[in-house]
Amino acid sequence: MKSRRLFLKIFTGAAAALIPWVVMPETWQKGLKKLLGQPTAELTWALNGDSANSAAIDPKVLQRKAFDDIEFLSSPEMQGRRAGTAAETRALVYLEEQLRNLHLEPLQADEYWQIFSIPVMQERLINGRALFRPNPTEKMKIPASNIFGVLPGKNPEKSIMLCAHYDHLGIYKGELYPGANDNASGVGCVLEVMRRLVADYHNGNRPQVNIIAAFWSAEEMGFLGSIHFVKNSGIPLSSLQAVLNLDTVANGSPAEFICWAAQENFLTETVRACWAQYGATVSRVSGNGHRSDEAAFDGTGVPAVTVLSKDWLVKNHTPEDDISLINPEKLEVASLALYDTVKQLAYSAEG
Repeated sequence: MKSRRLFLKIFTGAAAALIPWVVMPETWQKGLKKLLGQPTAELTWALNGDSANSAAIDPKVLQRKAFDDIEFLSSPEMQGRRAGTAAETRALVYLEEQLRNLHLEPLQADEYWQIFSIPVMQERLINGRALFRPNPTEKMKIPASNIFGVLPGKNPEKSIMLCAHYDHLGIYKGELYPGANDNASGVGCVLEVMRRLVADYHNGNRPQVNIIAAFWSAEEMGFLGSIHFVKNSGIPLSSLQAVLNLDTVANGSPAEFICWAAQENFLTETVRACWAQYGATVSRVSGNGHRSDEAAFDGTGVPAVTVLSKDWLVKNHTPEDDISLINPEKLEVASLALYDTVKQLAYSAEG
């Protein structure tokens, strides 16, 4: 195991120095996935480009819940999912399997991944929270990747996006930072909602617009994944009708959420109304210097909002952010309310 990790570290560093990370060759991706080992979830269809409107999906795939995803992504085997590491790539492979199992389509061409490069980072403890800052002495770039899956709508020219960052802090000073709430919880909510939407699709209820599931890398390093997407989206940003980002949503009281958004608009109003159906409030607040991936869409004209738990800072960026921090009742509220929000935005006649 140690020799494999050393090989991956050396290989990744050399590759990052030699390859312009615009497109990762397919053979390299397949080789890396084989080297890393597959997660416990099994593919239920051939990797041949099937989409949501093709063969039937294994019911076990649709029955998987957000809590299952959080348990897997925050397990010791995931080593904290630090961006640019083999551990984060294991999480990436897991997410690709979830998207493929749902027969979702890639956003571009035939590849779910969007490769980009990130600087080498240093860890620091600031007010008891571990944070990343660029290492000014290190010029090497290392690869990271976003990943997308699309449920096609009746109008292919318009889309909404459900998103969450899947990276976290990794291992710092010998301690594991599991990142269960930050942000395996947001990832689990998005996956659970996509499973429900795919089940609806197979029951004949197709959305008016495309629904894009996006999972960002390197959010903890300054929203690098979502910023890369905005600059290299491959689709007109004007086609995005709304961006719903979930981050650290599953701790604390089930009735208390907040949101970050550049301004009040139809999106914040829709979120607030849908969460209220489950007895929850969503207050738009200042992040006091904190942002999430909604920040990448500032100035683009795309309405974007991040929903968080009101208590998101509790044990945030500490080794105590493990599965015990997750409130299953709150996780369920977030998933149900997100599903209703998508229904409001993507299934209306005027979509």
